[in-house]
Amino acid sequence: MIQPLHIDPEEFRKGLRAFTTGVTVVSMADGMGGMHAMTASSFAAVSVAPQLVAVSIAKTARSHALLTADRPYGINILGERQAFHGHYFANRMSEKWEPPYEWEAGAPVLAGTMGWFVCRRWAAYDGGDHTILVGEALRIRRTDDRPLVCSRGEFHALGGKVDVVHPDSLHTFGAA
Repeated sequence: MIQPLHIDPEEFRKGLRAFTTGVTVVSMADGMGGMHAMTASSFAAVSVAPQLVAVSIAKTARSHALLTADRPYGINILGERQAFHGHYFANRMSEKWEPPYEWEAGAPVLAGTMGWFVCRRWAAYDGGDHTILVGEALRIRRTDDRPLVCSRGEFHALGGKVDVVHPDSLHTFGAA
């Protein structure tokens, strides 16, 4: 068996940040009639039947305790004009702000996003310092707006489509 080498934690984080992802905000009831939310770029599709998605939540986050309360929660997909939302819910902004949101199937969802899923916990798995939360989609709303993406810890708008070129030729597939 190959033994893992020690990887510097900061270098590991930089390696993870090199993977460009969409940006989501996980929103949940705060237990006092309002909303609590956190930015998460660790969103993934799991299954179409049943309809499952996953997010990873740090065990030290306040959101962790709220999400383990077995209440519906929202996964909001941010559009390219919502970088403020992404920074705010990642605790990168010091000002107090209450974004517009609505309640859907018992979960708060942000207004004006590219889309959202309302989920209920289907399973939770230990993932080291995170919990991998698998949710069953109860409701969904989506638009064809352009997404906000995150690469190397910075937010970007998605660029245009690229040509598909075989690496061993000059042949282009699906060129516009």
